[in-house]
Order: sequence, then structure tokens, then C-alpha cells
Amino acid sequence: MPSLSSSTPALVSVPNQQRTRWWVVALCAAIMMVEGFDLLIYSNAIPSLLMDASMAMDKAQAGNIGSMIFIGMLLGGVAAGLVTQSLGLARSMGFGFVLFTLATAGIAWVANGWQLGALRFVAGLGLGVVLPAGLSLARKNSRKEHGALVISLVMSGIPLGGMLAAVVSQWVIPHWGWRPLFVIGGALGLLVLVFMAPVIARYEKQAAAEAPSHTANTKAPWRNVLRGASRTVLIIGTLATLADLLTWYGVAVWLTQLMREFDVPFNGAMQMMFTLNTGAIVGSIFTASIAMRLGTRAVAMGAGVLAALCLLAIASRQFTGELLFVCIALLGMSAISAQNLVNALVADAFPANYRAAAIGISLGLGRLGAVIAPSLGGYILAAGHGPSWVLQVFAIAALVGAGLLLLFTPGLSQRSVRALQATETP
Repeated sequence: MPSLSSSTPALVSVPNQQRTRWWVVALCAAIMMVEGFDLLIYSNAIPSLLMDASMAMDKAQAGNIGSMIFIGMLLGGVAAGLVTQSLGLARSMGFGFVLFTLATAGIAWVANGWQLGALRFVAGLGLGVVLPAGLSLARKNSRKEHGALVISLVMSGIPLGGMLAAVVSQWVIPHWGWRPLFVIGGALGLLVLVFMAPVIARYEKQAAAEAPSHTANTKAPWRNVLRGASRTVLIIGTLATLADLLTWYGVAVWLTQLMREFDVPFNGAMQMMFTLNTGAIVGSIFTASIAMRLGTRAVAMGAGVLAALCLLAIASRQFTGELLFVCIALLGMSAISAQNLVNALVADAFPANYRAAAIGISLGLGRLGAVIAPSLGGYILAAGHGPSWVLQVFAIAALVGAGLLLLFTPGLSQRSVRALQATETP
């Protein structure tokens, strides 16, 4: 194995006896923070968009446009296996990052709803590639026992970006409207890109030098994940992801407007969005730490049940003031944690060479839940059923996601790993 300079950290696959490269995890989390900002600013912009006469949008149209980014993420995620096999994890992440950053910035100059939807779709394509590539890169550079924690830390970047978006929205929208939000999203992406580009270049150089010693078969066909036990893992993981993302993105997209429907002032709704994302960040780390002790599957199921209970409590309108904020914080903690831990279960059911393809497929096809959620919320509200119905539907989805994990047994995961390892040529 070629020696590396002691002044340059290695970014290659880390055997279990070596330490986790936490700074690689931090880099991936920073990228996800920008993804979270770009992904969630639309939900904060909805009330302002609905009042913008030049856009001529109603609630149903706002929901449909909100779904466009998730359709893009679905397609980008499904293509992630092919993209990462062709470009490598780091370059794929950089390519997707540039794409969604430029598309987000361009939204500030749209003239109508279809242009807004088209750019959200393009941004989604980039986001769909970045997420599995970033998760796979972080997991590749971590110890096996840190898997759930690493995945959760990287994914916590998304609600951190959402929290930042809530703060920026509360400051920007009352004075300048919704358009500057997307300019800020593009600027944030370019700022992170300045720091990310040299790190990616260094990673590519080092990974190429280490590949002969560390990689059994980097060109293993990604389609192998569609066979046998691996296919069963992907079906369960995809369905659980669909249910969990319907819950999380349904809440993330509609919480601001739902609170306005409950007669909560705009600033109060923004504070609740901030609380939701704060709960998601703290909860991601907390539940991942518990999962290291109690098991990933059990904690993921518990998180799904807790999310459903919180949604039903909010829908009942029996909680106000501090108790309502507690419910929203617990909802943020549990809803995102359920999905993070599903990602960890899927990642650990596949060897490193197949991980990006597997996560890309489960997250990509599972994005149908995120596609459905904004439109579903919009149609329920447009039909006059009220915000409580929206929250109750999302609660049902959370329970379905938890129930599906009963089928995701440790034995199934082990069979998937063994079968794929047998296809690799030393």
C-alpha cells in the first residue's frame, strides 16, 4: 500500500480497526446543510408566493410545484448508481452540488409557476445524486459500529439547512418577499463549493493511489443489488423510505402554512419551523446514539411511532404554547430519525462498492413519498378538509413506515451482504 504524507488525511475506505474520519463526515454534513436550505426554503416561501399576484398560484398549484423537486430527486437517486460508478463518489457529489445550486439561484428570476416548477425539478436531479453519494462517502470512511451515527450526522445537515432557512426567511420575507431567499440559497452553495472543490480534488488523487490495494472490484455491476436477498432489502427499504419521507417532507413543506391555517401568526409559524428543524438535528444524534446500544431497527420503529403520536397530538389542537412547541420538537426528532435509521439499515445491508447504488435506489424510489406529500397536503386543504386532516394522513404514513421494518430482519441484511460479496472478484 502506498504511503501517504502524515500531513494529508486519508479519505479512502477505512478498515474497521482504524478510526472513523470524522472530518470527512463533517464535510458531507456541510454539503447536506446546503441541500437542506435549498430543499426547504420553498416551504417557507409558500405563504408569500400565494400572496404574489404576479405568480397567480393557488394552494393546489403550490403543492404540485413543491412536488417537482422530489420528482427530480427520484430520478437523480435512481441514476446515482450509474453516475457514481462512472464518476466516483466525490466527483458525482460535486457535479450534483453545482447543478442544484445554480438551479436554486435561478428561481429568483422566474416569471410564472411552470418556470419555478422546472427549476425545482432540475435542482432535484442534482440533489438526488448528491444525497446517496454523500452518505456513501461518509459511510465508506467510518467504522462499522459507527454506521448509524455517521449516517445520522450527515443527514442532520438537512434539517440544519432547514433551520437556517427558517431564520433567513423570518428576516427576509417580511421586507423583500420570497425571491431573495433563492438568491441566498445559491450564494450559500457557491460559498461551500469554494471550500469543497479542493477537498474533492485531493480525495480523487488519493483514492486513485489507494485503489489497487483497497478495492476488490470497483466496477462490480450495480445491477447486482436487484437480485435475491438484496432485492428484498431494497423493496422493504424503499417502501419504508416512501412512508417516512411522506411524513417528513409533508410536515417540512406544509408546517408553516398549516400553522397559519391554525391562526398562528407568521413569526410564530417561523419559530415552529425553527423548532422542528432544531428537534431534527438534536434528535438525529440522540437517536443514533441510542441505536448503537439498542439496535438500529428497534429505534427506527420507535421513532416512527413517536412521530405519529406527535402528529395526532398537534392535529387535536389540544396543545398550545410550550406544550405545542414540545410536540413539534419531538416530531422533528422522531420523523427525521426514522428515515435516517432506515438509510443506515440499507447502507449496512450492502458492501461498500454497492452502497451508493442501493441508497440511491431506496431513496430515489422512496422519493415518491416526498413527491406525493406536498400535492397531497395541497389537495386536502383545497378540498376544504382543514389542516388537522393533513396531519392525520401524515401520522398514518409514519405508522406504516414503522410497521414495514418488522420485515427488515438482521438475517435478511446478512444474506444480502454475503450474496454481493460472493460476486466480487479479488
